[in-house]
This record gives sequence, structure tokens and C-alpha cells, in this order.
Amino acid sequence: MASEENFMRAPAPTPKRTVYTEAMEIFHRAADLIGLDKRVRLELEEPDYEHIFYVTAKLKDRLVPLTPEQARDFASLSVTQVRNPDGLERLADGKIILNGRALLGSDVNISRGHLRLPDGNVYQLVPGESQRFKAYRVQHNQARGPYKGGIRYHREVSLDLFKALAAEMTWKTAISEVPFGGGKGGIQIDPRSYGREELENITLRFMYRLKSLIGPNIDIPAPDVGTNGDIMALMYRQYSDGERERHNLRGIVTGKDVRIGGSEGRAAATGQGVAFCIEDYYAEKGETLKGKTFILQGFGNVGSHGAAILQKMGARLLAVNDADGTIFNGDGIDVPALLAHVNDPKNLRRSVLGFPGAQKIEKKDFWEIQAEICIPAALGGEITADVAERLKVKLIAEGANGPTTPEADRVLQKRGIDMIPDIIANAGGVTVSYYEWIQNKRMERWSEAEVNQRLEHAMKRNYRIIRDISRNQARRSDTHDSRPFAIGKEVDPRCAAMILALKRIEAHYLLEGFSQ
Repeated sequence: MASEENFMRAPAPTPKRTVYTEAMEIFHRAADLIGLDKRVRLELEEPDYEHIFYVTAKLKDRLVPLTPEQARDFASLSVTQVRNPDGLERLADGKIILNGRALLGSDVNISRGHLRLPDGNVYQLVPGESQRFKAYRVQHNQARGPYKGGIRYHREVSLDLFKALAAEMTWKTAISEVPFGGGKGGIQIDPRSYGREELENITLRFMYRLKSLIGPNIDIPAPDVGTNGDIMALMYRQYSDGERERHNLRGIVTGKDVRIGGSEGRAAATGQGVAFCIEDYYAEKGETLKGKTFILQGFGNVGSHGAAILQKMGARLLAVNDADGTIFNGDGIDVPALLAHVNDPKNLRRSVLGFPGAQKIEKKDFWEIQAEICIPAALGGEITADVAERLKVKLIAEGANGPTTPEADRVLQKRGIDMIPDIIANAGGVTVSYYEWIQNKRMERWSEAEVNQRLEHAMKRNYRIIRDISRNQARRSDTHDSRPFAIGKEVDPRCAAMILALKRIEAHYLLEGFSQ
């Protein structure tokens, strides 16, 4: 007979491996190594708050293209002469948004809800309907300051992913020595499938639902995958609209356009931080970046700015992979020309594919290109154990969040490939977000030179501490002091970075105590 203590108790669930548990493996390893206070460990193991909610928005009418086979049924349909072509907004998926009175005054020829445009294609007119979108905000920890983290618009987001990303922001802000905690959130949506006005309406509704959870001294969003300064401007407007001291609320979001309170250097900050770390990695060896070759995954904000900065430092870009394709040029890719190609209004997918200055290759071949440096700057989990076995590089500098799986980490260590982990490599964005927040608080404006000087000092100082922890080389120099953080044994760089974060966070709990 079951004991009274265990009577009616459900059996212990089998631990489930998830994106979050996988991301937290390094936390537990570092916590064990430093003997992290048990109560502090419990405080950090799970987020403070996990918010899931929904936003609704009314979509616009769409023209959906038919396949050639479907279009045969409308062979006799004459062309609709559009008088206001600006009212047609073409999307990356081939659909067309009808803005305003796009067809007003046009010679419209419709057959069974279909029409033919001057491009020769037949489209079905689909009336706009209201749609519901799943939204999230995870607030991981605020021991060191307000929650801080990006807003991601992507079709493959989940609560588990945002938990992992929010926790990473907690570690990253501690490593960067900025007085913030960690948060992350966003909407389950592919922004390339929606028009400008639709995204505006979705964003405004998102902030309306989010407003009670955040604030300039509570939780401060920023851009992430699928969002940018335009989205931040909309979020600021929605949050501050109607408030008496609107200007005091400008720090509610960072990553804004410099004309409305953003910081000089913020757009390039994450890529700049990656470049500073790589530069310091080689400087310690007595080398420069001149002549160094690199491959880059992802050509969004981080990848494009990082590539441009590294090229100016003398490095040579050999290949780029993004969500739509991969390009290669053994003689080097002209980054400014590639930026012009990606930002061409006709390039609806904003992809590197089709760039005339390089040849198309397969993604599987991208990972086998011989180069000094690999910069994963796309999404998480891209460097798997299989990819790690095939890489022909000497250094990985993680521009993305969590691009390397734990299994891949072990392969890379075995193969002797050096690593600059994400929680230091891509910390430039949150560091300059902090500078933007300070400027908003003080109603100041710093020059780009001042911002980059501060950023370089912060990135290289903390990267050097991480290197010292990794090598068990406690020392004090003109730029840094690693003596309080070395643990008496050598560890890998990712673990060293986590040790630095946890020691800084733990100090707040041990010195301030716990509220009751």
C-alpha cells in the first residue's frame, strides 16, 4: 500500500529536452563550477514572468496570384489598366496589397473575382479579414535593473524560444556591465507577408496590449529579427500618445531613429561589437584583420553591418548564406555593392540571392568553404554537430543568439576551433541601447565617435576578462581586472562568459539580500 506521504501524488514527469533546457545547460555547468548560491540558482532557473496574449488586426484586400495552370481558365480576361500603381504594394510571397483606393478610376475587368494586371498575371481578389496573432513577452530577471530585450517578428517563435532568449539577455547585460536584466518577446508572424499599414496596425495593437507590462524603468524593448527602427517608432508613439510628459517616456524603447531620440551608432552596434571582439582576438596574437577571410551566415542588421566594418578593417568576405540562398566569390564579395543589391526596392525578399558579383552555391557547400573566420548571424541552432565537423575555419564569432548547439560546441572544442560566444560577441547592441537609454534620460545627444569609443572599451574589456577566466589567468591590466572571476581551473570560452555573468548577478543577491 502506498505511504500516506505519496498517496495521490502524480508521478514525477520525465524531463523534456527543449530549446530552453538546451540553452540552460551552460548555465547549470557554470553554476556548478562556481558553487552558485542555491537560492540565487532557483531565482535564475526560470523567468520571473511569462506573458502570452493575442492581438487582432484588420487586413487589407489582397490580390493573390494564380498558377499558370489556374490562369488558363481566364485566358480571355482582358488587362485591368491601373491608374494608381502606387496603391499596389507587392509582397515577398507574390501577393499584392491594395492600399487606399488603388483601383479607383481604373478600367477594371473582373471575372468571377479575378483580374489580370499589366504584368500579364491573373490574380484573385481576396477581401481583407480580421486576423489574430499570438504574442509573447518573457521577463527573465531584474536583479541588476529593468528587463531589456528585443521584439522579434518571425513565424517560428514560441514561449520556449523567448524564455531562452530572455535568459540570454540576463547573462548578456551582466557581461556588458549595463544595469539591465533580461527580457524578450514578439509576435508569431512573417512580416514579409504583410503590408506597411498592416504591420503598423499590428504593432500598435501589440503595444496597446503590452503597455501595462513595460515602462522606461520596468522593461525596455528593442529591435530584433523582423523588426527595426520603424517598428520602435510606432511602439514609442503608441506607448506615449496622450501622456502629459511624453518626452520623458522616450526611453521606453531603444533602437529608434536618431531623429526621434535614437543613438548614433545604434543601428550598426551589434555588428560593430562582433568586429571589435574579432579585432581583439587577433590583436592578442599580434595580428590585424588585414587579409583575413570570413564567411557570413545572415545578411540582416548584424551581418550586413558586421561585414561592412570588417571589410573596412581589411578582411575579405568570401560567402554569404541567408534564408533564400547562398553566394560565393573566392576573390571577395564587395559588401557595399551587396548592400545595394539587398536594399533594392525590387528585391522584395531582401535576399543576397541574385547578386551579380558572386556565384550561387548550395547551403551545404557554404559550411565547407575554407576561411579564417565564420560568423553565424542568422537564427539559433544553425551550427549543428554535423556542420561543426565540416567547418574549415579557425574562429567562430557568434553574431546570432544561440547559433551553436551544445553538441556542436563539443565537436568544435575537440577540433580546436576557437569560439567567441554570443553573450559577448553580439553584446554591442544592448550596450549601445543602454547608451541610448542614458541619452534619453538626460536629454543628451552623443556623437557616433563617442558611442563607438565607449563601446570598444566595454567590449574589449569584458572579452579580455572572459579570455582570462577561460585560461585561469587572473590578472589586472590597464584595461581590465579578471582577478575576482577566475575559478582556479581552465574552462571553455562559453563557460567562462557564463561564469562572469553569474558572478556579477550573484553579487546583487548576496549583497542586497532577498525581500520577504
